[in-house]
Amino acid sequence: MKEKPMVVLVDVFFLHLAQTGIKTYIDSLISQIENYPGKSYQFIVYPSAKKIRSRNYFKGKTARWKNWLFQFRYFFHKLIVLPWLSYRYQADLVFCPDILAPLWSRGKRVAVIHDAFFWESPEHYHPLWRKIYLFFVKASLQRGTRVLTVSFYAKSRIERFLKTPHPIRAIPTGLNVRIPKKPVSGNSPLDSPYFLHVGVMEKRKNLEFLVQAFALFREQSDEDYNLVLVGQRGPRLTLDAYDEVVDEIRRLGLQKQVVLPGYLSNEELERYYHFATAYVFPSKNEGFGLPVLEAFSYGLPVVIGPQGALMEVGGSAVICSDSFNPVDLAKTMITVASDPNLRANLIARGRKRLLAFTGEKFFLSLQAYFKEIVDGN
Repeated sequence: MKEKPMVVLVDVFFLHLAQTGIKTYIDSLISQIENYPGKSYQFIVYPSAKKIRSRNYFKGKTARWKNWLFQFRYFFHKLIVLPWLSYRYQADLVFCPDILAPLWSRGKRVAVIHDAFFWESPEHYHPLWRKIYLFFVKASLQRGTRVLTVSFYAKSRIERFLKTPHPIRAIPTGLNVRIPKKPVSGNSPLDSPYFLHVGVMEKRKNLEFLVQAFALFREQSDEDYNLVLVGQRGPRLTLDAYDEVVDEIRRLGLQKQVVLPGYLSNEELERYYHFATAYVFPSKNEGFGLPVLEAFSYGLPVVIGPQGALMEVGGSAVICSDSFNPVDLAKTMITVASDPNLRANLIARGRKRLLAFTGEKFFLSLQAYFKEIVDGN
């Protein structure tokens, strides 16, 4: 008798809003599902990811009424639509790659909590919405939802704040990273060597600190370096650090040395990656740190601050400053910029490190976890 496949309902509604790590996580998951060759699982992705990607209605800096509309639709989807879909499709498991799973459904439920930001940085969230989210997260867990997270560092942080009936499981994120070839011809986007950072300008990314360290770096460097900060404003006023970063650049007189190109096309972004001296990621608060892997794929040495998730992901392939003091980060940037042998060594290690975080490994681990839950282990 033919064995019935496990039906997994995958909720990607949060793609309407996601712009950073959760978006990359969901995109990687969808890519694996689309290329899944097996018959043991039937994955149902809802809503249509293709349709969501074609719309930008809730993305970027939006009016307050739009934010309220999204929240209403989000909770209606989680509390009404998903449970109904679980019965319609006879799901064995409902998988939510964002923080919240439904309170009830057919089959088991799994929510991915990517980090402990809700607890560690409450000032970055609207107090009402934070309270509502945490209420439903706790209610969902009390009704049997399992918690998955993206790194062992994130697991250790979340466990400090969240008591769950079932153990929290860490399955590191994986990417099918394309290794882009550096163009044989073509010019650098800048006339001077430069350090690169790519990402939404949120407060937790610590970009003011990076600007301060860069100012100290320039005082000690013999070469005329630039710093390139690629990215848009933070998605919400409470998270956005753009104005503070610009003010710090002006205060230090670095308007010509710090480049803010904003949003870039993929082709333009690749040019900045290909010709950078190193990638600098000084974030103080990460659940995983996908930009580290992306920088590895472009063959860049990576400089980080002493943040647990980034150290876990980067391993010996990154160089880490001793502290979040600008003097220490500047010192580390000087070390990387002045030592071509160190850069070559870091690049080789980075390429090797990528193999530990493939999309295939991530998806196989996810399938094994689903089977374990549904089988009642």
